[in-house]
Amino acid sequence: MDYRNQKITIENTILTEFIHQLAAEKYLIPTFQRLFIWDPVHIINLWESIYRCYPIGTILYWKTQTVLHVHRKLGGFLLPANGHSGPETWSYILDGQQRATSLLVSFYGGSGKIREQYSFDFTLYFDLTTAEFYFEKDHYKHKWQADSAFLVRLNEVPDLSADYCSRLSPLRGYSETVNRNLEQLRYVFSNYSIPLVCLEGFDIEGVCRIYERINQTGVRLTNLDILIARGFKNYATVVEEDFPIP
Repeated sequence: MDYRNQKITIENTILTEFIHQLAAEKYLIPTFQRLFIWDPVHIINLWESIYRCYPIGTILYWKTQTVLHVHRKLGGFLLPANGHSGPETWSYILDGQQRATSLLVSFYGGSGKIREQYSFDFTLYFDLTTAEFYFEKDHYKHKWQADSAFLVRLNEVPDLSADYCSRLSPLRGYSETVNRNLEQLRYVFSNYSIPLVCLEGFDIEGVCRIYERINQTGVRLTNLDILIARGFKNYATVVEEDFPIP
């Protein structure tokens, strides 16, 4: 391809907008990528970094009019239907699948596969009294330590009323810390920016090479991963891997 048509652009997207874009299936995963491999600790660490306004790295994606007839939905998880007939351009995540999938499934919740376990509930909560993120499996423990009103699901936070904390003030365990913790969480939902790096003007062979190179640091690709990327073929019929949960 003509190198003069190749472009790399960077844009910042607010956290909530990015999560909504993921749910609307704006991004797909080419099947030369590895599957979703993060465990719950990784996901909690990701949210703790966001809560503290630490950087979590960029999301690299390929924007193209080329339809990859073999692709999967984000992380292999089933997503809500978005009702459109198909975009004019397609966006495929090349780097950041683990982070993007983690944000999506923990925000919306629901069961999915985690290593050998097929029914892990990814629904994530936030304890306003301790500023701690935790999953559904630990919800009962926190209910022993704090009133349920202090325990909020992540996807409830953007819609909480402005006077939510004032209504908590009569409850045992309330302190100004609760108010500060909620304010900080609301702030990151409304203001935390995720940098998206967009590649345009590249062909399939080019993005496969890019994917191979950027994944030689961090969690390295296995020899099989590299072979899959190098041997990727855009077959003539659509094969979408949903990996439905039994």
